[in-house]
Amino acid sequence: MTEEALFELALNTPTAARAAVLDRECAGNAELRARVEELLAVDCTVGPAPTATAPTTPDERGVILAGKYKLIEHIGEGGMGSVWLAHQSEPVKRRVAVKLIKAGMDSKSVLARFEAERQALAVMDHPNIAKVFDGGLTPDGHPFFVMELVKGVPITEYCDARKLTPKERLELFVPVCQAIQHAHQKGIIHRDIKPSNVLIALYDDKPVPKVIDFGVAKATGGALTESTIDTGFGGVVGTPQYMSPEQATFNNLDIDTRSDVYSLGVLLYELLAGSPPFAKKELEKRGLLEILRVVREEEPPRPSTKLSTADALPSLSASRSTEPKKLTGLLRNELDWIVMKALEKDRTRRYETANGFAADVNRYLSGEAVLAHPPSTAYRVRKFVRRHKGQVIAASLVFFALLAGIAGTTVGLFEAKRQERLAVAAQQAEAERAEGERLAKLDAQEKEKFAVAAADKERAARLEEERQRKFAEAISQFVKNDFLALTSVEGQDRFGGAGKEALSKNTTLRELLDRAAVKLRARKDLDPRIEAELCWIVGVNYRGAGEAKKGIEFLERAVSIRSDLLGRDHADTLNAMNSLGVVYNEAGKADKALPLLEETLRLYKAKLGAEDPGTLYTMGNLSGVYMDVLRHDLALPLYE
Repeated sequence: MTEEALFELALNTPTAARAAVLDRECAGNAELRARVEELLAVDCTVGPAPTATAPTTPDERGVILAGKYKLIEHIGEGGMGSVWLAHQSEPVKRRVAVKLIKAGMDSKSVLARFEAERQALAVMDHPNIAKVFDGGLTPDGHPFFVMELVKGVPITEYCDARKLTPKERLELFVPVCQAIQHAHQKGIIHRDIKPSNVLIALYDDKPVPKVIDFGVAKATGGALTESTIDTGFGGVVGTPQYMSPEQATFNNLDIDTRSDVYSLGVLLYELLAGSPPFAKKELEKRGLLEILRVVREEEPPRPSTKLSTADALPSLSASRSTEPKKLTGLLRNELDWIVMKALEKDRTRRYETANGFAADVNRYLSGEAVLAHPPSTAYRVRKFVRRHKGQVIAASLVFFALLAGIAGTTVGLFEAKRQERLAVAAQQAEAERAEGERLAKLDAQEKEKFAVAAADKERAARLEEERQRKFAEAISQFVKNDFLALTSVEGQDRFGGAGKEALSKNTTLRELLDRAAVKLRARKDLDPRIEAELCWIVGVNYRGAGEAKKGIEFLERAVSIRSDLLGRDHADTLNAMNSLGVVYNEAGKADKALPLLEETLRLYKAKLGAEDPGTLYTMGNLSGVYMDVLRHDLALPLYE
């Protein structure tokens, strides 16, 4: 019988009869039996958990181990062992917890891992890790160990029952990270961090987290015992809702401490959002292989997103003593970033250590800037391209073809506009000539008045034409003399050859912009309209060169000059405001970008109408900023 078929058979067999089925079907094939038992151990973490009132272990009440540990009550059960409340009679009298191998789980690999847990706890000494006191063998030769009795409840249950705020939950979470860091320093990876393995016990009425159950722990520096822990091909260790992507494989040998960092991230996610990224009910609908694929490949939603879309948001908010709207706002940004950094599929992008994770949480609690930040656009694009390489290549070809078409269309559009202006001017001239002939029939006084008015209009037109010519010439001169001069042979000669201003043939656009910026700041003789135009040119080119922060100064100047000179609702002023809003956002100043772009959009609509290209362009830029700050509810209607 194949491994998959045997797994399905055992899964559909009552727990008490599984051992007999495996004895029959795996006779002479210990490796096959070990692999099936590992799969059964994983599957049982997805199904209903055993309870103390309905144990799957034989009744051991009254049994005395090592002459001093009397088993009193079955209090818990895990993938490999059962936990009993026991009374220790010597050398001190106290209640302790005794862990025994669970019935039917006595394979060589399970026994080795059980012994490994005892050794793991023995080398650790931390106030937030349950202590190990003793160990030995039962009368039938199976190992047991004695550990501190933790009278506590899972951390999630405790927080919900006490209605702890997000801040109070974070303060409880920090010592859990510190306990896991201690284990890592001792060379131990827990590999099964979840709420039921992080208990909260009260000591002098103060809640103290206690990490328990290192039953699937792995030594980072070598074997914990002389026995080999053989997971076998197909062995998967951990609980699916909380395991890291690298654990969700059938040969998970490449596990390091960052696997625990991921599981800590899932635990914090549940503390804040009320459920893990991939809830148990969702996973129960899938087969084991599909569950593991989900853990490895599917990106979880941010905690704030998960919470905001939850049907139980009112009750979740109540259990966190926070208003629903305020709760989602609290999670958005920094807490989202912290949790999602711990949950990165690529472990090189997670926190390096559990202490690093705790330090960022402490930074948030003290009001400092956190180290976590959302993935850059470039990183998200790289991930998308890797997943959709063929489609991206095809789309890129279409895009560049469209870009070439747009460039040609734009040139044609400008030429058409110029011809249109000339035609309008010709029509106006013809209309004025006809009007002149009509007015010639009027009396001399009226003709004289008209002649004066026409002369004034013509003079004004000539002045406007001259002003436009000087405007264009000033822009051209600045670009030629102050921006590009040193890139030509003539400019090199004119400015002293290899002098301090000379530029190499490899000069970058950013260097030219920096030089132009210095020149522009020094110019005190510029007409305000010319200065505003030059500031706009330098500002948007800084943005194009990837130096958005440097562009802020010049675009702010352009907006200021045009507002004073032309008015806040002039098309040129609105264009500069639009550019400044985009640069604010790309420089990480979304708090400045949002109000500015909102004002720009309002003025565009009032002045030029909802269908004006400037209005639509501003609408698109404002939508992008709303997306960046996760205000999808505001971005969607604008995009539509």
